[in-house]
Amino acid sequence: MSVLGIVAEYNPLHSGHEWHIRKSLELTGADAAVCVLSSQFVQRGEPGIVNKQARTRMALSCGIDLVLELPGAFSCASAEYFASAAVRILDSLGLVDYISFGSETGSLDAMQKAADFLADENPTFREALRRNLDKGLSFPAARQAALRTSLDDRTFEVVSSPNNILGIEYLKAIRRSGSRIKPVTIPRIGQGYGGKDLDSSYSSATSIRGHIRRLSTAAGRHYPLGGAAGDKLPDMGLYAFSALDPDLAPNMPESSLRILESEFRTGRGPIFIQDFEDILIYRLRTATDQDLLALPYIGEGLHNRLRQASLNCASLDGILEYCTTSRYPRSRISRILCALLLGMTASFLDELKDNRYAQYIRVLGFNDKGRKLLASARKKATLPIITKPASYRKLENPLARKLFEHEARITDVYSLGYKRPELKLGGSELTAPPVMV
Repeated sequence: MSVLGIVAEYNPLHSGHEWHIRKSLELTGADAAVCVLSSQFVQRGEPGIVNKQARTRMALSCGIDLVLELPGAFSCASAEYFASAAVRILDSLGLVDYISFGSETGSLDAMQKAADFLADENPTFREALRRNLDKGLSFPAARQAALRTSLDDRTFEVVSSPNNILGIEYLKAIRRSGSRIKPVTIPRIGQGYGGKDLDSSYSSATSIRGHIRRLSTAAGRHYPLGGAAGDKLPDMGLYAFSALDPDLAPNMPESSLRILESEFRTGRGPIFIQDFEDILIYRLRTATDQDLLALPYIGEGLHNRLRQASLNCASLDGILEYCTTSRYPRSRISRILCALLLGMTASFLDELKDNRYAQYIRVLGFNDKGRKLLASARKKATLPIITKPASYRKLENPLARKLFEHEARITDVYSLGYKRPELKLGGSELTAPPVMV
């Protein structure tokens, strides 16, 4: 049996994702599909609009057979950490033959050339990168400028596209790890990464989340969608989701849309980073210099700017705007704030990197075919497999236990974004069984 691997956030799973799954299976001829799915928080430094169990159900309803977790330490990290951990999980399963990812044009050769160049860490490139950073450029801008002088026009064009960034990182991770997984790429259709408006049957996840947030904000924060602004209806978890259907139905598989509807109606969504606004401002105002300097992605003087922003601004959007500069893009500030919220430190990420990133394989869900894959994986996997969360205590590796305990705390924080008080209780990570369909 040949097995396809996909890395995704499915935040939420939309028509473009479904198309990618189907086309990837057709292109590879694979008999089964495994997905490494982002945890409760995603790479933008934001919470998933619904929790990882709901997004697992979406994946299993749209062609995925086995869903594995990308722990939160990696799912809201930089592209290199995100991709390296995901590739290790797929490779360590011992079953995966292919990894498929979206790209701007579907040109694997040009992406591979760029990945090989970056993986080799060319000395001339490293020196150019250092000079650009010394000039005060942000890391992405400094890297782009260094690549401009090092690559031919075609390869530079590939590296410059946001739609290719993660794909190149997957290729780098495969090369550096010596994995035998074969990469394939599918050209993106519809909106590119980050498209903001619902304008086609293949709208981006960003535009879908933005649409939902606008409706949620118009209805009054934490109050039912479709109600009048500020209406304090008795059931805060009951969302008039039908108002969304005409706009979202063309852009999402019906099964995915129904799962989203169910989560909203029970008060487990929609969740946005603004739901943690007061907590984040509190953390910024009470953190010491040592606390802030311990965060990943922090730069010289940025901790002072963050604290000043928390004093001068009363909203998260205001803090992000205050701190965003040419050197520190909004995406970096968002990840720093996410790390602060989740208790993540640079030293912890460094420890994980030094130990090859992922430390275990966590099963989030499966169907009948996925159950058979799991049985085969138990004989071949090179990392321990966790199906019962509480069994993490039996892990021999202390770093693996530490990573899982961090994941449990992430879920405890995430639950504070739920709309009904009884859902905000902690401790659910150790009692949540895999999704089975």
